[in-house]
Amino acid sequence: MKLETLVKLQGLCRDEAAFEQIKQILANEVQNWKQEINQAYFRVEQQKTLFRVITRLRETVDLETIFQDTAKEVRQLLQADRVGMFRFYPNSGWDDGEFVSEDVDPAFSSAMSQKIHDHCFGEQFAVHYQQGRIQSVADIYNSGLSDCHIRILSQFQIRANLVLPLLQGQNLWGLLCIHQCYAPREWQTTEIEFVSQIANHLGVALQHAELLADLRAEVMERVQAEQVVQSLNQGLQRAITELQAVNKELEAFSYSVSHDLRAPLRSIDGFSQALLEDCHDLLDVTGQDYLRRIRAATQRMGQLIDDLLNLSRVTRSEIHLESVDLSLLVSNICTELQQNQPERQVEFIIQTGLLVQGDIRLLHVLLVNLLSNAWKFTSKHSQAKIEFGMSNSNQVPIYFVRDDGAGFDMTYINKLFGPFQRLHGMNEFPGNGIGLATVQRIVHRHGGRVWAEAAVERGATFYFTLVAERADEQ
Repeated sequence: MKLETLVKLQGLCRDEAAFEQIKQILANEVQNWKQEINQAYFRVEQQKTLFRVITRLRETVDLETIFQDTAKEVRQLLQADRVGMFRFYPNSGWDDGEFVSEDVDPAFSSAMSQKIHDHCFGEQFAVHYQQGRIQSVADIYNSGLSDCHIRILSQFQIRANLVLPLLQGQNLWGLLCIHQCYAPREWQTTEIEFVSQIANHLGVALQHAELLADLRAEVMERVQAEQVVQSLNQGLQRAITELQAVNKELEAFSYSVSHDLRAPLRSIDGFSQALLEDCHDLLDVTGQDYLRRIRAATQRMGQLIDDLLNLSRVTRSEIHLESVDLSLLVSNICTELQQNQPERQVEFIIQTGLLVQGDIRLLHVLLVNLLSNAWKFTSKHSQAKIEFGMSNSNQVPIYFVRDDGAGFDMTYINKLFGPFQRLHGMNEFPGNGIGLATVQRIVHRHGGRVWAEAAVERGATFYFTLVAERADEQ
């Protein structure tokens, strides 16, 4: 207070004692005003610091930069000796961790890169910090701390300690630590409120960093998936190119078979027939039999060529999907089989209303082969039964053709669908062994699979699907 003001007040007082009393009152008021001014200044600086921290959070999501700048700002405002961010190791039960960022007075050692183990924390305090606990310690040696806690703090020269949780959502990620190392320190309410706000904003930054990491991982996963798809597409394109080349080779092969092989066969058959007709009297019975065998072999060879060409066409032909009534196809085929051999006693059981999406031409070939086989292999029974139907397995339709004919030995099931593979002799049942190979090709082209069950003289059942199945369904 100015000297002139004191002289005026002294002149107004009755005596020296009253003057001293007034002077003391005024001194106290001045002191209070100074404290309020200092507190107001501190609040202003707090707000400035908070503003800078929040601005930095909005400018960057790099945690290292955020932690470093925040530690520097907080230490400068609080005039503390060390401010650091401590992180717990994942899956350590909050017993282990290390400081990942700090700002420290050069007079004291750094706490960085020192692994810290504190089994007391995980067992006793982690759950409380996860619920928002704040620890304010004015003097670690006079605050009732456990010996293990004091031992850990003292190795960093700490006398006073202010610790707040850093929460990543609901998870206790780490701790915000403010240390006073020169001497004990009473932490003020305004200081605790300030660092609480700082800890909350750092928690937001941790959540943003986690979301960003998840987003980056998802983006990386999608990029890798796109690379895999691109690689698969390139591989598919190469496969398509190779397949086109193979198809061209097959077409060339088919042309060669159709024209180049048939000509000599026709010559052999024609000259054999001419010998039989023109030189009949010059040939004995054995010679005539040889010529007839030559003609039969050439005709069988011609039939094999036809079967090969048909199998090739099934493989190469383009599929045209449409709604197909399998029941109607089966009914028409069975009617034709019965008309060709009206003397046979065969009972047909056909489930009606079985509609599928497929190529009607290929499906007709498939059913002709299966039903013709059933008709053929029941031919030695005076009465026979042939059945066509569908069963459901895990919502995937399974169609079947069943007969009660000759059947076959399941030991040789692996040979069943191979071209020209026969499980019965030519003297038992005619055929070239190409029908079931054709059936398998058609089923595969529709995305399905075909299999069979049989027993000798107890009939056979052929199953097929026309859509892809999951591995567990198979």
